[in-house]
Amino acid sequence: MKKVINVLVIDDNEYYNKLLSDAIKKSISTSLPDSKYKLVLHSFTDANEYIRKIKSEEIKCNDGIVFIDYYLGNGINAAHIIKLLKDYSCDTMVVLLSQSNTIKEKSKLVNCDYFVVKDSLAPALCCLYLKQYVENKYSIALD
Repeated sequence: MKKVINVLVIDDNEYYNKLLSDAIKKSISTSLPDSKYKLVLHSFTDANEYIRKIKSEEIKCNDGIVFIDYYLGNGINAAHIIKLLKDYSCDTMVVLLSQSNTIKEKSKLVNCDYFVVKDSLAPALCCLYLKQYVENKYSIALD
């Protein structure tokens, strides 16, 4: 049985969510052919939906990486989600995304692993962080 690694994209902007999710799907399909690991992508444009799925344990929050926009709409920001992950003792790597460099200063207070500015290079950078996460966490070499 393959070990499941959850990859989450949480961004309320549908266009950017799809752009990042598509880049990650492509990266997943080329990164782990015939591997004993299975990367499963979950994409959310509604942070409340993700919160419900974590609380109901429909989605397990261990062994995963979360790509999350800082501002998620409906009064929710990444700090709320990251606190929830900590409350549930989730073992996840968190990559915080924002169009604003000023959020980078806030990211120090949010307890994320990495900060990425949403620009034309962001999807490729997120794919590199995903590859690094898998290599480091599971000590496998990916081509």
